[in-house]
Amino acid sequence: MTLLLKVSSILTQSDGAGNAGPLVIETGRLIVSGGAIVSTTSTNSGDGGTLSVTASDSIQLTGGFTSVNNSSPSGLFALATGSGRPGDLSITTKQLIIRDGARATASNFGSSELGGTLSVNATDLVQLIGTSPDSQVSSGLLVGTEGTGNAGKLTIETQKLQVSNGAIISARTNGEGNGGSITIKASDSVELNGIAPDGQKPTVLTTETRGVKDAGNLTIETGLLTVKNGAQITSSSTGGGSAGNIQVITDSLRLDHGNIVAQTESGNGGNITLSVKDLLVLRHQGQISATAGTDSASGNGGNITINAPNGFIVSVPNENSDITANAFEGSGGNITITSSGNFNIQQRDREELERELQTNDPTQLNTQRLPTNDITAFSQTDPTLEGQINISTLDVDQKLSLVKLPTVLIDTLNIVDTGCNAIASTANAEGSKFIVTGRGGLPPSPDQPLTTDVLWSDTRLAFVTPQQQGLKKTVHRLQSKSDIIEINPATGWVFDNQGNVTLISHAPNTHGVNSLGKIPASCSQR
Repeated sequence: MTLLLKVSSILTQSDGAGNAGPLVIETGRLIVSGGAIVSTTSTNSGDGGTLSVTASDSIQLTGGFTSVNNSSPSGLFALATGSGRPGDLSITTKQLIIRDGARATASNFGSSELGGTLSVNATDLVQLIGTSPDSQVSSGLLVGTEGTGNAGKLTIETQKLQVSNGAIISARTNGEGNGGSITIKASDSVELNGIAPDGQKPTVLTTETRGVKDAGNLTIETGLLTVKNGAQITSSSTGGGSAGNIQVITDSLRLDHGNIVAQTESGNGGNITLSVKDLLVLRHQGQISATAGTDSASGNGGNITINAPNGFIVSVPNENSDITANAFEGSGGNITITSSGNFNIQQRDREELERELQTNDPTQLNTQRLPTNDITAFSQTDPTLEGQINISTLDVDQKLSLVKLPTVLIDTLNIVDTGCNAIASTANAEGSKFIVTGRGGLPPSPDQPLTTDVLWSDTRLAFVTPQQQGLKKTVHRLQSKSDIIEINPATGWVFDNQGNVTLISHAPNTHGVNSLGKIPASCSQR
């Protein structure tokens, strides 16, 4: 069964002290579009109700910007605008697709200290695509607060997570509360790709806070994590708070013009921990940053830990991909890297950066102004507040380069004997011959493949007497010494009446007509 909602609503709501009731939807397929909403809402002191949506096949949330209210997206909402707590939103299906500015959110716009939670369990796929037609509203999964309360928790469990073209997954606070947390488990892959059509909004996975409190934490566990074409993973603070922590557990991580950032404008940078089994690739200004004080303010740099004891960290020369835990006025953070090898990325201190950039202006000490791939952890203002960088790798040459080979790899004139030429050098000379005789018998003919052994075949073993020809099956056994007939060498030969020659060991005694031969032959005397 398919449930289609278009320019319509299903909702429960509390406008007083009482709590809103729960709302449960169960169907095969759910489509919400054209500004339709499914919602549980609290506008006063009561709490919002829980919203539970289960579709055995798929859930699709699409667009929803109508001529009546151009700012109204389609979607699933658990909201609170008063002092009550928003309800929780749970989504269970095989495939969840959100596009064209539609949303699923559990948000607190009031004064409650508790935000709602959003949980998604999609066995096959979660896909978020694009923005509203005017690029003002991103398609997304969100928990957040706009007032004094804290953002809630957002969890996603699926096989594949795809977020693209400016879509967003967010646990954000724009008010005075703390940012929420995000936990993602995708057994196959997570991919963040691109920016919005207007070129302004990046595809982002974030626990950002814009107030004085701290951003929330973010955990991603997947087989392959890809962040590319301007997309970002962030746990940052644009207010006075500290950034949250980012933890990634994956087999392979690829940042191709994509960022993982736990940085702040004025607070302390967050911590980034990357556990990579096989390969971490940094391409085209890929960035891993726990930098603090990006607004020329205070705050200490965060810590970056990369654990890849059996894997490799690989960059391409001069693509300006960096790992940074810097600070403007505070102390640089600590960077710890354990891997089998780091290729085409180098550690730099503040003094070296000044020399390369030919300036000691703190506002200009930015590794992104160099084309090289760099690892830094220092204070831009105070040289004594250098962070610690510890890199542990196997003892191998970690500079990848191409080696120019000689045009002639082997001088054959010095290793091949020219004494026997296959083709005669003069008209009367003979060419060389190559004969394989093996261990007996005749050599193979020129049109037969060479073999390792050419053996003499004793045909006596295959001789069959007339008495044996009538048998259906011949049983062979090894001969004993008593069975072996002594072979006497030939001492002469005789001719029969037709001129045939037969070798004999002694001359015959008979000279009859039917005898084997008439006259014994002997070798001529010289």
